[in-house]
Amino acid sequence: MFKNKLINFLASIKLAIFLLLTLAGTSVIGTILPQGQPIAFYFQRYGETLGQIIKFLQLYDTYHSWWFVTLLVLFSINLILCSLKRLPFSLELYRRDPLAVDPKRLLRMPAAKKVSLNKDISSAKKQIKKLIEKKLGRVKEVEFEDGVLFLKDKFRFSYFSVYLVHFSILVVIVGAIIGAVWGFRGSMTLLEGESSNQVILFGLERRVHPLDFSIRCDKFEIEFYPNGMPKEYRSEVTIIENGKEVLKAPIEVNAPLTYKGVTFYQASYNTFAQVTLRLMKGPRQKILVIKPFSQVEWPEEGLRIGLLNFQEAHGLIAVQLWVSEKDSPPISFWVLQRHPRRIELPKGGSIIVDIADIRPVYATGLQVKKDPGVWVVWLGFLGIIIGIFAAFFFAHQRYWVAIIPDKNSTKVILAGYSPKARHKVEKLIEELSEEVENLNKAS
Repeated sequence: MFKNKLINFLASIKLAIFLLLTLAGTSVIGTILPQGQPIAFYFQRYGETLGQIIKFLQLYDTYHSWWFVTLLVLFSINLILCSLKRLPFSLELYRRDPLAVDPKRLLRMPAAKKVSLNKDISSAKKQIKKLIEKKLGRVKEVEFEDGVLFLKDKFRFSYFSVYLVHFSILVVIVGAIIGAVWGFRGSMTLLEGESSNQVILFGLERRVHPLDFSIRCDKFEIEFYPNGMPKEYRSEVTIIENGKEVLKAPIEVNAPLTYKGVTFYQASYNTFAQVTLRLMKGPRQKILVIKPFSQVEWPEEGLRIGLLNFQEAHGLIAVQLWVSEKDSPPISFWVLQRHPRRIELPKGGSIIVDIADIRPVYATGLQVKKDPGVWVVWLGFLGIIIGIFAAFFFAHQRYWVAIIPDKNSTKVILAGYSPKARHKVEKLIEELSEEVENLNKAS
């Protein structure tokens, strides 16, 4: 069909097989290699050489990389050109009149039988028509010379099942592009009682995507196995829109929450601490409560103190704090619980820091995803399933039965053809010929 060599190459089956295998192989890489991590993660984990390869080929986001998109575009072009190349042939087969056949040449068909009936043609015609309609359903009838020809054309539409598969694959690719362009994937970390509408997007830049509503973590629950490993965890959350609580729901592993097309998955958790400090400076004391990622002040002494880190090991609990005095730069230090520590201040004097109380504060880790193309993708997959089902289970079949007068009897020729269901056609022709022969016995 195509005279241009480049177009012929783009429409070739060899290119289609190569692209399919390449897409499958690279998809395995995207599955095995962690996706969406900072680029430093890959250099640290895989070394300088592999890190540079991962960076250049954008393997940190395989399915959105320039080369993967190029493969998808080439595959789409190949599908379109393959379909256009094959379509005229399929249309010719579909339009071909199955009644425009010489009944006397039906015996040349791959599946054909000839039976002689001791009946006149009028009687044979009525009995055979009733017989084949019982077996095949309603048939077409056409008279020729002094005989009659019956035709059953089954599943003629199956010529186009392959085009439904091709079109559906293109629909899947379009759905994926819609999701990539207008959707996003990222994460959120929320302390108990904290709300946010900021999603940290996966990728090198770690950009922030604002939602038009906020989600608040009301409570985080976790259960542990006897060995200390986490067994199950869940988040009780509230959706807040325009300052009003519009939805309360749990988020569990394998039980996400979807609101306005944005889906929240329970992905991880972190443990932080809320620390109650007893500060002593000379005869003066102060009790301060520091929440994670926050700071507090002792205004009478011009001190600010904040929480940096929290660790627990071998029954010991330690926190890393920082303290600054008025405009002086902050200094950081560690304090063990039940072990007060004296800290020398930059401008002279000292304070004693003691951990009066400490309690764990959980932060839920949510993966956030919006994919407006997901229903397009599902529609495409449905089309693929229907197309493949039609191609395998509704193969085109044609059956002819010619009734021809022959001296003192009537000659019956039964023939069938199918490009994909040859065995089924042969079996049915055999069964029909036996039933036609039985008409002799019945008479």
